[in-house]
Amino acid sequence: MRRGKLFTLVLPLLVVVVGGGAELAYYAHSQLSPVRSTQSQKLLFTVARNESLTEVASSLQHQHLIRNSFFFKLYADVKDLAPDLKAGKFALDSGMSVSEIVTVLKGPPQSQAFEVTVPDGLRAAQEAQLLQAEGLFSASSYLKEVNQPAVFPGVTSLPGTPAGASWEGFAFGDTFQVLPRITPYQMLQKQLADFNARVRQKIIAGATAVGLTPYQVVVLASIVSAEAATVHDRGLVAGVFFNRLHDDMMLQSDVTVLYAQSLAGDDSTVVNTNFASPYNTYLNAGLPPGPIDSPGITAINAVLHPTPSDYLYFLALPDGKVLYSVTLAEHNQQIQENGLG
Repeated sequence: MRRGKLFTLVLPLLVVVVGGGAELAYYAHSQLSPVRSTQSQKLLFTVARNESLTEVASSLQHQHLIRNSFFFKLYADVKDLAPDLKAGKFALDSGMSVSEIVTVLKGPPQSQAFEVTVPDGLRAAQEAQLLQAEGLFSASSYLKEVNQPAVFPGVTSLPGTPAGASWEGFAFGDTFQVLPRITPYQMLQKQLADFNARVRQKIIAGATAVGLTPYQVVVLASIVSAEAATVHDRGLVAGVFFNRLHDDMMLQSDVTVLYAQSLAGDDSTVVNTNFASPYNTYLNAGLPPGPIDSPGITAINAVLHPTPSDYLYFLALPDGKVLYSVTLAEHNQQIQENGLG
């Protein structure tokens, strides 16, 4: 290490010692000592990808593995930890000193697995961009796996799935443990297996009661997910769509049009209700041919347990609030009152 860097990092400790006497020197030393006097059961501490040393120090203190994040970072800087720090899991316990913890963190992780969070309600194309940004693989390679009806061990399509359908809608959003060299196929398999484990049986068991096939439950849930954000509104919006289907009305959902436009390379938020596509629910009756995103549990629950009402219309405002109405006249009035006409 360069002498200048070492002097700069140690100087604050010298100021503490010289300026404050033995008491302050003792305090500084105590902050580098173990949190507990005896070793406890080890836990796996996770260093996330691209996590800074400051963030690692804060996390260590939050998990009661060190006493003071400032003094930890100071010591870690002196020991030049940052260049050697790797993402992964490290076995630490609160009976270890800062010196011992830094030594462990400078070494190889017990596992290089790290967490990747995929929010629910994303289109496959959006998931692909997120996973590419995480440095896992290219967006195009992931979309290739989603769009081809490949066979995945232990994964079976839902009843009612059209022949040749893609996996759009089933790349479940969750937090996943992944390895640095994970392939697009392996990532999608994790998501599909998670979907199977968490919601498949719930969907199959509840689909008949709402008059849909299991596949159609996911299709409608994907629309509900994109139209409303809260559990309350998702239940009401699902109810509106069921009311419209029952009355042989077109769904007229803007988000289905936006999805159709995105498939053609148009990612704008301007809705062209005349856009020619089987996904355009202004031009085509019933549900679109497939999901428009990967809905989460709350959107799926909303479709399986819609909130009863007489509403046939809803208006989603820019601030997230949703207004409901029974008649077209009421709906149009709400549009005008909110400056959306």
